[in-house]
Amino acid sequence: MKHENPVHPSQDPAGELARMVAETRFEDLDAEVIDLAKRAIMDTLAVTIAGSGWEVTPAIAALAAEWGGKPEATILVHGHRVPAPLAAFANGVMARAIDMGDVHETGGHVTEWNVPAMMSVIGIAGRPVTGKEFIAAYVTGAEVGVRASAALNLVRYHTTWGMPGEWNGPLCATASVSRLLGLSADETWNALGMAYTVHGMSEYNKYSEGTQMARVQHAFAGDTAVKAALLTRAGVTAPRGVFQGVPSGILRHIAWDDVQPELLTDGLGTRWQLTEGLSMKPYSACKFTHSFIASTAAIMAREELDHRQIESIECVGSDASRMTFEPAAAKWNPRSVPEAMFSAPYTIASAAITGGFFLDDLNTAEIMRDDKRDLMRRVSIVSDPSITDQFEGFPVTITMRDGRRFTHVTPYTKGHTRNPMTWTDLQAKLERCAGFAAVSLPEPKLDRLVELCRNLEGVQDVQSLVESMTA
Repeated sequence: MKHENPVHPSQDPAGELARMVAETRFEDLDAEVIDLAKRAIMDTLAVTIAGSGWEVTPAIAALAAEWGGKPEATILVHGHRVPAPLAAFANGVMARAIDMGDVHETGGHVTEWNVPAMMSVIGIAGRPVTGKEFIAAYVTGAEVGVRASAALNLVRYHTTWGMPGEWNGPLCATASVSRLLGLSADETWNALGMAYTVHGMSEYNKYSEGTQMARVQHAFAGDTAVKAALLTRAGVTAPRGVFQGVPSGILRHIAWDDVQPELLTDGLGTRWQLTEGLSMKPYSACKFTHSFIASTAAIMAREELDHRQIESIECVGSDASRMTFEPAAAKWNPRSVPEAMFSAPYTIASAAITGGFFLDDLNTAEIMRDDKRDLMRRVSIVSDPSITDQFEGFPVTITMRDGRRFTHVTPYTKGHTRNPMTWTDLQAKLERCAGFAAVSLPEPKLDRLVELCRNLEGVQDVQSLVESMTA
């Protein structure tokens, strides 16, 4: 056991987190975290719309409808009415499907974990859920997820094999759902313990083989979040020692010593770690590729270069970014959409040719294009331990066949907290995403969605959000 600070389960930090979730009022939130929450919710609903028609999600939505049951909740975009856990299952996979949801510097993926599940329990809350309640539930649940990962020093998993996956995601979703359903602090703690005992997936397994599990993991998390809250209300008990409690707290069993349990509760309820590093994505690919994409596109546009005249593209990334270019045999030869999403060489070559990276680049014909495959062979990437930001500031150098060399570093990719997406940016992202929806949503509904998110604190019943996302 690496972390020698065991406590009795009744003293586990999960209890303080549960109290923060259950007892934080909307009025306790400052303007910065409220604004970020509204934009993050809008961002995730946009990518959910695109995800509704992406790869396996229509089949999952159809399966959920076939399984059927009490019509408690809506499968977004598709419109099927199903039990709340089934809706959370289907909505969860949509939110992660295109890999364009937000990412926190120390917390990993955040909003695509809790918002789909939250949208799925509005109909079983027993009351109209106001926008203020929705924001408070979002922020407190997201804070649980971010703090859980920060305490675990989750960035270590990018260069260490065998680490349990984004286990914070199910905790994040469960916390937000518990808040919306009105669970007490003690009940919320119980639900968190239930979610913790259910989930533990190897991070590298879900990415490394190019399968669908990077997105379907979110479906299971949403389903668990709803069931954990409902089972808790029915009297089912669960372990309380989520973090440090004897014998099973996660911080006592991981593979390294430098965990930071103090981050679980430091400034809890007043310091919102969520606002300290949440980035929204401009590109539909792994966040570790975004700095490469942005700098490649910037050079090509600034210098008005012809990609056919490129001799080489040399890139330097962080140690953490290695998951997008190792092992080389797989990353330089993607064959499927999931493999391409997590291939830095493919996203770099695409950016040089198309000027960016979006869903149009993610189909078999594009992945197998001769000019992209050829340019990928001229891409080289190394890691540099001196690059301390795991996601940002990666140098890219393009050398032309006539000998000219151009280097660019994008300090903060669009969407970073220091280069944030505006409401105009988010509306443009929504419009691009809408073109990939499983069912076409009319423009008035999309405009209504933007209006509701921008003024979410004034919304009296967030069922209107569901209606704006259902044709």
